Amino acid sequence: MAEGSEIQRFQDHFSEYKIVVYGGFNCEDIIFEGQVTSGNRINLLYNDVERHFHVIAYLTCAMTKRYVCEGCNTSSRSGAKHQFREKCTDCMSIPCEA
Repeated sequence: MAEGSEIQRFQDHFSEYKIVVYGGFNCEDIIFEGQVTSGNRINLLYNDVERHFHVIAYLTCAMTKRYVCEGCNTSSRSGAKHQFREKCTDCMSIPCEA
């Protein structure tokens, strides 16, 4: 993705949002993830043929999953059984208790 520096400039400007760019319809297909701790997030799908970004309005629908953890970018059948791998930046617990 040659547009990586442009996405970084958008991320720098819109620091109140975390921009995440996916290269496909899997949670692991992240090609850019802004280093921002904001809870507000913009999910984009990059089409490398057309060199165009599409907004992902509903991440669970796009990934065809019941639950997608935006904290660790993994999917599970249910959020209730999901084990978050990292400390929550708000409450500093594993899993998040906020």
